[in-house]
Amino acid sequence: MDQPPLAEFDPSDRVRKRAQYEAFAFSLQAGDVRVRNESHLDPADHEYRVSVVDGLPVSCTCPADERDDDPCKHRVAVAIRPKILEIAMAMQAISDCGR
Repeated sequence: MDQPPLAEFDPSDRVRKRAQYEAFAFSLQAGDVRVRNESHLDPADHEYRVSVVDGLPVSCTCPADERDDDPCKHRVAVAIRPKILEIAMAMQAISDCGR
């Protein structure tokens, strides 16, 4: 990955701001990142899986990402947190036995 992830998909200001201020919780899920939005009354209903390929959050299981061409706030939330991306890539390397 040569560029920062946001340079790859230039999200709207609204999505970028929401990705920064909403209370997201992150965990690893088989090489992907599970993003849970703790800002909602029932966070379990707002939990999605972001797939990371070569250090770039490429897809999300949320309705907005499936519906729109632009990246969703969950993908942007992962992209603006380099440590989350680093850990996801490390876990992918471990699960792939370094291949």
